[in-house]
Parts: sequence; C-alpha cells; structure tokens
Amino acid sequence: MAAATVQELRLVDDLLAFLETRGISSMEALSAQEFLKFDARNGSESRLRRLKHAIMAIFPSHPSVLALEEAIRSREAKRKKKSKPKSRRLSKSVEFNQLPPAWRKAFQDMDAGFDQNGELPPAEGMMDTHKMKMRQFLFSARAAGLPDALSTEAVRAYARDLRNRGVAPGTLRSSFAAVQKFARYVAAGTETLDLLADLVRIYEAQARKTKGKKFNHLQKTGYSPVALIEQARDILQGAEEHDCPRSRHAQRNRAAALALFSVMPVRLADTRFVFGENLFWTGTQYTIETELSKSGYAWTTDIDPRLNVLIDALILRGANPAWLDHMRQTCLAEKRSLFINNDGTPVAYGYVSDCWRREVGTGEHIARTVLHTFMGIEMGQAGTDMAMASCGQRNHATATAYQGEALAMAQRMKGQAELREIANQGELEMFEFK
Repeated sequence: MAAATVQELRLVDDLLAFLETRGISSMEALSAQEFLKFDARNGSESRLRRLKHAIMAIFPSHPSVLALEEAIRSREAKRKKKSKPKSRRLSKSVEFNQLPPAWRKAFQDMDAGFDQNGELPPAEGMMDTHKMKMRQFLFSARAAGLPDALSTEAVRAYARDLRNRGVAPGTLRSSFAAVQKFARYVAAGTETLDLLADLVRIYEAQARKTKGKKFNHLQKTGYSPVALIEQARDILQGAEEHDCPRSRHAQRNRAAALALFSVMPVRLADTRFVFGENLFWTGTQYTIETELSKSGYAWTTDIDPRLNVLIDALILRGANPAWLDHMRQTCLAEKRSLFINNDGTPVAYGYVSDCWRREVGTGEHIARTVLHTFMGIEMGQAGTDMAMASCGQRNHATATAYQGEALAMAQRMKGQAELREIANQGELEMFEFK
C-alpha cells in the first residue's frame, strides 16, 4: 500500500483529537457511528475513504478499519437514490397463507401431533420441508390453470415443473413422498394417491441408478474429512492473494464451511452458528451447544483446536491476529453470526451448502456420507459410533444408509491402493468429539 499523504496524516491527527475530546482511549473500540460523528459535517464518503487509507498505512490490519468501512458503506447507501423496496416475488412456490384453508388446518393438526386418516404427522424437524413442498405443489397447479386441489392433473403439473428444473431423482422422490404423505393425511382421491405412489416408486428406482454421480463427488472429497480439511487450509491460505476484500472474506468463509462441517456434518438448518448463542470459546477451543432441528436432541461438541484458525480468520476478517482476543469477545457480546458477508450482513440460508457445492461439486449433505465412509473403513463399529456422534445421529439404521454402497466402493479403492495412508492416528483424534 502507498504511504499516506500529508493531508491524510492530518486526518488521522484530527481523528485522534476527536477521540480525546470524547474520552475514547483506544481505536479498536470505535464503532461506525463514532466515525460518522467525526465526519458529521460532510455528506459524502470521500473524507472517510482518505482516513481509511491513512489508518491502513499507519496501523496495518487494524480492526478499526472494519468499523470505518461500515461507516463508508452507510454513506454510500444514503447517497444512492432511495426507492420503495419491492416485495419479494416467489418464483417456485406460494406463500403459506395462500394455501387452501383445509390444507392450513391439516398442517395445524400436524403441528399439534395429531394423526389423521391413519397417517401420522411428519417429524417436527421435517414440518417446514413438507409445508414447502405443498407450497410448490400449489404454485405448479395454479400455473397450469388448475383448481387448488390434490388432483391427478395437479400432480402431473408439479412433476412437469420439477423435471423442467432439472431436479435430481433423489429429490424428486422425496418431493413426491412429501406430497404423498400430505395427500394420505387429508384423504385425497384414490387416483391421486395411486399416481403419487407410482411416482415415488419410479424415482426411487432412478435414484438408485444414479449412485455413480454421488460416487464421483465422493471421490473428489478423497473419501476423507482429513483431505477436505487439507483442502480448506489451502483455500484459507490463498484468501490473502485476492485484492478485493469481498473475495478474500468469501474465501475465508468457504474454507471454514468446508473444514468445520466435514467433521460436524449436521443438516443445513443446523449450520447457522452464532457466537454467544450456540458457539462458545472455552479459552483453548471452540465448543458447540445447540439443539438439532430435525430431532430436537441437545447436541454439544468441542471443536478440535487445530480448526481454531478457521474460526479465528472469520473473526479477524483480515485484522492483525494481535487483536483476536478483543475481537472474539466483541463477537460473543454482540452475538455475531459465524458466517457473514464482507459488509457484516448475514449470509443466505443455504450458504454453507453453496460453499460445498463450489469446492466439491455438491451440497454439504454429502459430508455425512464422507464421514461415515471414512470412519467405517478405518475403525469399524467404533468408527461408525464416532461418526454418528459427530452427525448428531442415534439410529444405527441411519448410519447404515449413509455408508451403504459408498463404503463398499471405498473399501475396494483402499484395497487397490494399500500403500496410501488415509489418515494417521493423530488425525483420527480429530473426530473424538466429547
């Protein structure tokens, strides 16, 4: 970075004088509001930009730059012409309140845990998914000019839309299974139920035939969380090569998402870690204390200290590591989300899966298969038990489903490459969550 000019140095001097009059003794405690008050006489962000350049030249990687950037962005937003925010238009589903009253009443009964027409309600953690499928179903029916009803015509319209979107057979099967469960719950017509049953069978068979695609993604992971962690370390190291702050932080996010959820492969709904709410610091390592969305089980785990560097990088956001303790305490006090955009805003719901998709070629859900496969090969039943604990699972049938054919294929690959070590004993300790 170029040296600060005389005018920029005078700006820093003015800032220090301003802080002295306000009794502020340390720059790291500055907020965006303090910078805006300092520059209250100006309406543009140009003076604040010059101040940022000077601070970065005099105090490289100082955390106050993050607050100053926030102040600059707020000035930019004010400068831009304000327009009335447009309401978000759903392109694949309708709002829940647009469902027919009888459907909403059925979901109300499901939420209360009532069975109906011999059909049990979905698990509590899956209710949102079932509601979304019916919102999509109704969107397709209306787009085809059909009545708001569970009919064979509406099912075909929904199937046509899903196929046109290029949805994978496994997702098609789960989508039709969700509609099928709801249709049984409300006692839909026999023809509709028969058609849904046929579709579930068809796409169950197709899903089994497309296992090869999943295996290709598995091969890209090396069948090993350790390989994924090494990949994440390379991604993190390469982040500083970017000139753009947004790109640097996005790469830090991807590195952390890949490494953390390779050893804690929870469901997407459980990846939204927040400092001080479900993510804590013990003094030597980070720990997770949360409740799993699908089962409602309490889930607590210590994160291996060797992964601290990935979370630390998300806290520092490019600041000097000397400020880590202070910035970590700030994150805990403010209950900041672990994954944020460079401007401090929360990331999208599916962000973690998007990170995996970019690096591995498929969403974060494959991490459960990777971990079960790796641990099952390396340690047998003990490894499976450890993988279940890491995934927050209790049912051994679930573990068997995740290993399945992937385990057999990986065992064959291992036999063909006996000289290759997947992981040493020290690396296996990483999975011994408490």
